[in-house]
Amino acid sequence: MGSTRLRLISAATLGALLGSCVSGPAASHNLDELLDSNDELRHVIELRGFMDELLLDLAGRAALLGATVAVADALEDDNPDALDGELLNTVQEGAVVVAAQAGQILDQVGSDQTGLVYVGDPSLEALHQLLDLLRVPSDSLAEELRLIRQLARYAAHCPGRLARERALLGMGPWLLKLEVSAPSDPPRVPAEEEDVLVLLRQFITAWSEAPDEGNQNLQASADDLLDRELDLQGLWRVLKALEAVADGDKATEEMKPILFQVARTLERRALAMALGSGLRDFDPLVRAAAMETGMRYLGPGFVLEALDSLTPSQPDSQGRVARTRVYGLFPIVPGEGLVVQRVLDQLAAGGLDLSADMDPDLRKNTRLRVLSLVIAISYDMVTFDEASRASALRALTALAPEGPGSRRKEEWEAWWRVFAQRAQASPTNGSPAEPTSGATEAPAGSPTDTATSDSENV
Repeated sequence: MGSTRLRLISAATLGALLGSCVSGPAASHNLDELLDSNDELRHVIELRGFMDELLLDLAGRAALLGATVAVADALEDDNPDALDGELLNTVQEGAVVVAAQAGQILDQVGSDQTGLVYVGDPSLEALHQLLDLLRVPSDSLAEELRLIRQLARYAAHCPGRLARERALLGMGPWLLKLEVSAPSDPPRVPAEEEDVLVLLRQFITAWSEAPDEGNQNLQASADDLLDRELDLQGLWRVLKALEAVADGDKATEEMKPILFQVARTLERRALAMALGSGLRDFDPLVRAAAMETGMRYLGPGFVLEALDSLTPSQPDSQGRVARTRVYGLFPIVPGEGLVVQRVLDQLAAGGLDLSADMDPDLRKNTRLRVLSLVIAISYDMVTFDEASRASALRALTALAPEGPGSRRKEEWEAWWRVFAQRAQASPTNGSPAEPTSGATEAPAGSPTDTATSDSENV
C-alpha cells in the first residue's frame, strides 16, 4: 500500500517538475507590452515570466518536493518496509537540482534588474502569450476581464495573423457564456480618448467613495460609461481599469452588482465588435476563424447566413455589395477558398442544428435550400477551388446520410434530382411521392444545368 502511494506521489512530483507555471497577470502584462498604443508590435519589452515568474515556479516546485520528502519520511516511520529508498533518494536529489536552478536564476536577476528583452518575432511571441493566457482559469471577474480585453484587442488590432486567428477561436466559449447574439460594427463616432479617461476617473472616484457615501454616484458614473459609444481601443482601456477595480478588496455587497453589470455589458460589446472585425478581416485565415467561431457559438441563424455568404455577389454601380440581413456578412470574393472550406467543414461537423420548434414546412425548405447550395458548390469549378468542392461533398455526406455517401459529385447530382422532386411533391408529414419528370431543376453549375450547358457551348 505504502509503495503504491509513494508511486502516486512520485508521478505527481515528476508532473510538476516537467510542467511550466503559467501566470495570467504575467501573460496579460506581456501582451500589453507587445502591442503598443498604435497597434504596432514591439521588439524590446519588459517580459514578465522571463525571471520573476520562473522564480515563483521554482519556489513552487521546491515546496512540492519538500512536501513529498516529508510524506515519504512519515511513511517510512510508520512502515519502513513499504518505502522505496531509491525513490526517496531520487526525490531528494530533485530538490537539490531545483535549489541549484533557483540559485542560478537569482544570480541572473542580480545582474539584470530591468527585465528588458529583445523579441525577435513579436507576432509569434504574442501567439504564445495568448495561448498561455487561455490556459489560465478565469474564475473571478478580474480574471475574466483580463482575458476578454486581450482577446478582443488582439483579434482586431494585432498585426500578426496567427494571433488574430487564435484570439477569435479562443473567444468562442465566451460568446456563449455572455450570450453575445451577433457581431457588431464599430461606432461611427466613438468617444474621444480624453472623454473616456474622464469617465474612468469619475467611476474610480465614485467606487472609492461608495463604501462611505453610498452607491448613488457610483451608479450614475456606471450609467455614463454604458451610455458612451466606445470603439475597441476605448473598451480595452475601460476593461483594463475595471480589472484593477475588480482585483481590489474594497467592494461592499451593494457595490458588486454595479461593477458586474458594467463589466459584463462592456465585455459583450468588446467581443461582438472583435468578432465583427474578424468577419471583415482582409486575411482569409483570420476571416475563416471568425466564421468558424460564429457558426459554433451563435446558433443556426448564423450558420444559414454563413452559407448564404458563399454565394458570390456582384457590386453595384457604386462598388457596394449586399451584406446578409441579420449578421452583416459580406459575400466571398475570389481567392477565399480557405473561408469556404472552413464554413463547409464546420457545417459537416455541426450540422444545421435547426430548432425543434421551427415550422415543419420551413424546416424542410431550409434543408432543401442548403443541400441545393452545397451541391451547386460541388460543381462550380469557376468560383470554387478543388479543396472547396471536396469540402462540399464531405458536408453533403454529413447533412444527408440517406444519400450515396460517396465523393463523386455525379452520384450526388443524380441522388439530388430524385430527392428534391420527392421532397417538393410530398406533404410535410406524409410519405414521399414518386419523382416526376421535370419537377425540379438541376443544381446551378451541374453538368445537366441548362444555363451552364448553354454558356459552355457559346
